[in-house]
This record gives sequence, C-alpha cells and structure tokens, in this order.
Amino acid sequence: MTPPDRSEAAQLAVCFATDYLSWDEAVPERRLEALGWYLPPGADCTLGWTGKGRQRVEAAHAGRIISVDYWLVVDVRARVTPYRRQSGPPPAMTDDFELLEGARWSSVPPATAAGWEAGPSMWLRLSIPIRRHDSGALVVELAPIPENAERNS
Repeated sequence: MTPPDRSEAAQLAVCFATDYLSWDEAVPERRLEALGWYLPPGADCTLGWTGKGRQRVEAAHAGRIISVDYWLVVDVRARVTPYRRQSGPPPAMTDDFELLEGARWSSVPPATAAGWEAGPSMWLRLSIPIRRHDSGALVVELAPIPENAERNS
C-alpha cells in the first residue's frame, strides 16, 4: 500500500481538525455528515462533542509530521471560538443555502447567530493520525498508536 503523502495528510488533518472542533446544536447532523468524510466506515462520528452548545474553528495550521509505521501523525493547532447562549429560547434555525456543485458541507457554523454570544478565542492542539484506507483514500485513524512504534520525523 502506498504511504500517505505528507502534504496531502497535512491538508486532510487541518480540514478534520476544523470540522472536529466545530459544532452547532441547532444542526447536529451537519457535524456527523462532515466527520463521516474523514473517518473509516463504521467510526463514531459523534466523538468529542456532547451534542450541546456552539463552537467554531477560526483557523487551523499543520505543523510537524511524524511517521509511525504506515501512518503519518500531523500536529495541528486550531484557533477556536466558543459561544455562550444568551437568555431566552433558542432561535429557530433556517438552512436555505444551497451546496455548490462538487462541494460538501463543513461543520463550521456561521460566525454570528441569534441567541449566541462569542467568547474569547483559544488555541487548541491535536495530533491527528492519518493512514491510507484499503480503498486508497486517506482517512483519520482513530486506533491508538502502538507504544513500541518507531517514530521518525
């Protein structure tokens, strides 16, 4: 099997981190659908989120890439903005935007939304393991990296 290309793995890791760390309780299916593109079939697309609240990745950047067996582990730093619900009932969500041809939805919600107040942004760091699936596509590998794996930069 062909090992992942470093630049392709970095790109996938940044996109995954952006969708993984972004959510909106008004459209929870958007995150499930977005994560399904990165993970192997049958993986849990709810991971890392309780289904409540709102959070948005503003920027994500790939850093060091480590080779581990047939995986590449990409260090990603993301600037995340959490939101706090303002008092009152949650507003109704309308989603009347059309998806452009050849595009797919991201889980990143709009920067502003009625009923939510943006908090101060913070930087989060993720190590994202990427491997080539049997189909040939790159996927985010959620299995733990073996303790005895040789790590080469």
